[in-house]
Amino acid sequence: MKFIFKNTFRFSVLYIALYLLDTFFKNNDALYAFRYISKIILSLSLLLFYLFNTNQKDANKKKLVITALSFFIIGDFFFISGNYGNMFHFVIASFLFVSAKICYSIRFLNNEDFNINKLIPFLFFCFIYMSIVMSIVYHNLGKYFIPLLLYLFVAMLLMQFAYLRKGEVNAPSFWYGIVGVIAFMIADSINILKMFYNPLIAYNKITVMFFYCLAQYLIVLGILKENNYKKNIDLK
Repeated sequence: MKFIFKNTFRFSVLYIALYLLDTFFKNNDALYAFRYISKIILSLSLLLFYLFNTNQKDANKKKLVITALSFFIIGDFFFISGNYGNMFHFVIASFLFVSAKICYSIRFLNNEDFNINKLIPFLFFCFIYMSIVMSIVYHNLGKYFIPLLLYLFVAMLLMQFAYLRKGEVNAPSFWYGIVGVIAFMIADSINILKMFYNPLIAYNKITVMFFYCLAQYLIVLGILKENNYKKNIDLK
């Protein structure tokens, strides 16, 4: 296993292959049930990649990543069941995904005394983004208005904390993380519009999984590459 998981290139090839296999099952109704295996293995591979490569000495930060990835793995199982029409399982999946993103948000929080001025542009962006999404799907939400609002809030919270890492961590870690979070936002947006606006929008059977898998990969890679920028300067 080390031969694959300790090498980023070899793992990336494996990850892409698993993604393509899962996408094939997702787009084939007769084989859709195999996603219970392919999707779980895909998510589990990312957890193994993290465990094999992390040098994180802070046990709490390490647990946050492991917990987040574990929530996503379990959430994937319930999400697949939800696509069979089991709305209760879909709600459970959404709760697990939100919990996972909260874990990522806490993990990204490097400096408790961050400059509030850095947040102002993102607060404005979050307001515009959430307003546009909610205005498009509002009439179809019904009892899901509050849950969707909370889901979007957590998604924006994750993006803000990812942005606040700028200047706190090395550039590769920051950019992998922020692009990963943006990919998450795109996947969430398409999924929301698919559920509450147009079930055929944006080739969602392909695009949602593409951006979701890209997000997970980049966020984990960004965390693995993280070095505290300010501490490195102090040591010099």
